[in-house]
Amino acid sequence: MKNIIKNILLTFVVTVPLINIAQDDCRGIQRYCNPSHKKSGLVYNNQSVFGAFAQGDTAEVSIVVYKDMDYRIVLCADDESLDGKIEFKVVERMTKPFWKEIKSIETIEELDEETNTTITKEVEKISKKRIYEKVESVRYDNAKYETNAEFNFTSDKTRNLIIKVYIPETGESASNGLGEEVVSCVGMLIEHKQSAKSGFRR
Repeated sequence: MKNIIKNILLTFVVTVPLINIAQDDCRGIQRYCNPSHKKSGLVYNNQSVFGAFAQGDTAEVSIVVYKDMDYRIVLCADDESLDGKIEFKVVERMTKPFWKEIKSIETIEELDEETNTTITKEVEKISKKRIYEKVESVRYDNAKYETNAEFNFTSDKTRNLIIKVYIPETGESASNGLGEEVVSCVGMLIEHKQSAKSGFRR
């Protein structure tokens, strides 16, 4: 038993530095995810992220977008087999009201006409209560657009968004032939600018 625990701890100690090294090797990849031309006015957003992932991995990134701002999100990888295949969804968790049925047992007294006595009965009572729950609303899903790596949008109010990313299994470069899982560097570039206002102004 002691040997098993030692082996598990040794595996953990060896694996963690390897993961950290892989993450460090990916540093800055998000800056090369097809950045916009400067003339577009879009600038680098510090919520951009990078990471090392194996095929089949998933990840979630929380970001804040602000009212009257244009945003551009682009995903890229250093593995060509993943080009145009990374899936992502833009999700917003919203509070919505629901009616919930609540069942309870109530004890009542009734007059039994046959015996002319009072009897006690238990009856089921159903009432409704308004409750509020968080639900996920999918604002964008690139799987519906041929896994387009780029998403442009304007936010009409300040929102908290979640970007859900899935690294697909392409069947290529899944291992290095020695049974060790190979990771790919994935970057998420976020850019922003003040949205243009339309209409007359004084």
